[in-house]
Amino acid sequence: MAIVSLTAGIHSGGEALAEEIARALGARCVSREVLLEAARTFNVPESKISQVFESTPTFWERMTESRRTFLAYIQATLAEWSREDKLIYHGNAGQQLLRGVPHVLRVRVDVPMAQRVRNAVAETALSNEQAQRMIEQYDDDRSKRLRYFFNTDWKDISLYDVVVNIERLTMQDATELILDLANRPQFRLTPEKEGPFRDYLLKSKIYALLAGALVGRLSLINLGVSEGAVTLGGTLTSHESTLDHLVEQIQSLPGVARVDNQIVVGVVYHEWNV
Repeated sequence: MAIVSLTAGIHSGGEALAEEIARALGARCVSREVLLEAARTFNVPESKISQVFESTPTFWERMTESRRTFLAYIQATLAEWSREDKLIYHGNAGQQLLRGVPHVLRVRVDVPMAQRVRNAVAETALSNEQAQRMIEQYDDDRSKRLRYFFNTDWKDISLYDVVVNIERLTMQDATELILDLANRPQFRLTPEKEGPFRDYLLKSKIYALLAGALVGRLSLINLGVSEGAVTLGGTLTSHESTLDHLVEQIQSLPGVARVDNQIVVGVVYHEWNV
């Protein structure tokens, strides 16, 4: 079938476009639903996981990496849903969350500001000036969040396979263009892409497991997956038994061929002078 990541700014009509593409492809269409499912699956408050893409991280969250833990949960959930190879995702950061999928079609829909303002005015009680300020602020906040998580700007066209400019084109034109691309060989799950796709699914699951076990220390660990072989690297302040248990959990996951654990473990001792 197809996996499509569709990125559009607020009041750009992205949701309606995604739903139309999903209907044509017989695919699942999701956005915020992935946040709610991640909260249920990993037993965390919906309010916390929803903040990942809805507000700029606080200083404390940057220091503790708490949002990165939630982001790992979101990616694992999205990966699980993409397993059926029938998914249209039009939520935040799809071009990054699904970048490991070898056949994903990454689309950005660029709607002129004037049209977005008209859409916002029609959908809210805002004036033209208020609507434009709101859209500009939303876009700016979104850019800051994605720079924090991925060190990229969601407006960077190199992150996408195609950018559809809705100025002279219509949304119907955009639908037909995206459907045509989604059915091309480079965006289909061919036999040679099945291995990398399985590795992406497995890596997302392992990363979520590590995120839950290593809260605040996730950035210290390197994770690689190739043909089911898992490689762990980095430095971790912990106990050998804790790491051994974590490796056992990873080894027990379906699809894991072997685990090469290269993590250097150190235990911090405190001397007390009385």
